[in-house]
Parts: sequence; structure tokens; C-alpha cells
Amino acid sequence: MSTHRMIACALAGIAGLAFATCDAAAAPQKKVVRQVHTTTHVTTARRTFQARSNRLNHTNTVQRRTVTQQRFHKVTTTNKTATRHFGTLHPLSHTTNPNQGTHTTQLTHAKFKAGPHKPGVVKKLAFPIIKIGNNKIVPIWKGPKKIWFGGHWKVFVPFSALKVVLIGGGYYWPDAYLTVGEPYCVGITPDGCHLNWQFVNFADGGGVYQCVQYCPRPGVAPPPQAASLVPPPPMPPNGACEVTIYSEPNLAGQNATTGDEQPALSQTGWQDAIASIEVKSGVWDFFTDENFSGENMRLRPGTYKDLGPDWTRKINSFNCVMTAAPQ
Repeated sequence: MSTHRMIACALAGIAGLAFATCDAAAAPQKKVVRQVHTTTHVTTARRTFQARSNRLNHTNTVQRRTVTQQRFHKVTTTNKTATRHFGTLHPLSHTTNPNQGTHTTQLTHAKFKAGPHKPGVVKKLAFPIIKIGNNKIVPIWKGPKKIWFGGHWKVFVPFSALKVVLIGGGYYWPDAYLTVGEPYCVGITPDGCHLNWQFVNFADGGGVYQCVQYCPRPGVAPPPQAASLVPPPPMPPNGACEVTIYSEPNLAGQNATTGDEQPALSQTGWQDAIASIEVKSGVWDFFTDENFSGENMRLRPGTYKDLGPDWTRKINSFNCVMTAAPQ
């Protein structure tokens, strides 16, 4: 502020007057304000720079994580191993059958307890097989097929004794018996054959349900007679399968309960170890070899405290072939 202006302000103060110019802020105060604005601007700039740095660091971190995850995924995918056997579990309504609706089968999924033996190597199967729906592979029987049922050996009539069936204007000949149960014995195979879960007679009377494969024979003259394919009985809604196996007779020793098919008991230490069985629900088939091959025993719900010399500690695989309604 100039000297003349200072004198004028002093005289005005004596006279009780006020000038706006005298009440205004002094120059140093304006400098302070400028300093505050400058400081704020610098602080904001620093914060902006810091935010950009943080974003850059975060981006680099995410990129590094993404690269790491990709590498981990590649390594995991590369090192994946799969154990193949015939009992890979799939949803139970996986083959196509236009004559039936979708059925739901309830299985008791629980961890299968280890058996009394050490787990071993799955035995190589030397038995004819075919591929059915969802790439499931099962053994087939072209020759005489027998089954232990009701405490006795029973022999099915030869599949050639079954009638040729007419399906959709085409003829299909009985071709083989399959060791697979009702949930899988349905629809068309990748080879164009039809599967049917049907009642099959024994040679000496009586009979049980069994999976039959019917296949076309291109170039073969139509048979003089043909029958319609009899559909299987409907599965009960929310049907269940459950069985408990024991390592000793009279339902004693180690035990394990399951509702799942067990194609290779050597993987859990139960190979040649079952001495008694309690079938709680469903109808189960038991086999002397793995992957549902070898001799075959069928058990309905009940308690089997003694399996006899033919089956005690001779079972190596089993599966549920028919479900039962919940009790």
C-alpha cells in the first residue's frame, strides 16, 4: 500500500469513516491465499499421481495373477490323469428313448469305506464289450447266459429264441444279453442297436428281467413274423438303491454301505472280501470279475448272512439293476 493511501486511511479512521479499500485484505494475505491454493493444487496433483500409480500397480498385479492362473491352469490340465473303468458314473437317464419320459433315480452317494485288503491294480478284462449311451462300455453275452438267482443257478433261454421286433418300420434281431441294469438299458446305442430291459425266461421255467440288445441286419430278408418291442415297466419315482457289504459272515467284520455301482473293488480293497450282504433297497447284481463280468448273482432286498461256497469272498464288482420305491 502506498504512503499517500496509508495517510488517507489514517485520517479517515480519525474521522470515523470507513473505506472499502482500507478494509480489504492486505497483499501479504493475498499471497497466503495463493500459497494455500498452490499447496492444494500440489496436494491434488500428488494424490492424482498416487492414484494413477496405484491403478498401474493394480493392473500389473492383475496381469501377473492372470498369467500365473493361466500357467497354473495349463499345468493342471497337462498333468491331469484319469482312471478308466467301466463303472464311470453318469446321470441315470442318459440314453435316448422317445417312448419313455425322463426318470429320476435316487442313489445313496456316500464315501465308500475301504475294505480289509490293500488296493490293487484293476485286472485287465478279456471279455466281449460294447459301447452304449454316453460312452459307457459294458460286457455282452453272445453264448449261454446263466445267473445265480434264488439260491440256484438259472440259465436264460438263448437270445436267439427271442422274437424279432419291429421298431419304426425296421426289423431288429435279438443280438446279445448285456450285464447292465434298467437305468442304462434303454434307447439306441452308437451302433444303431436298441436296448430293452425286459422279462426273459429261464430254460427250466420262471425268469427275471434282463437287458437285451436288438440290432438290424442290413440285406437280410424280413422274418415271417415279428413282435412289437415290449417296453419295460416304469421305474418308480425317486427310486432308491442301497446295499451294505460285510467282510465276515453273519453281517460281521468290516462293512461299507453304498448306492453306487462298484465296477472295480480292487480300488477300495474289497476284492474277494465280501462274505455277507444286506440289500436294503433295489435289486443288485454281483460279479466274480471286475467291470461287471464273470459269473453273475442277483439279490433282491433282504439279508444274506451266508453267501455259500460259490460266492463267499469271490465278488469283485456289483451294480444296482433295478430301483425300488422308497419305504
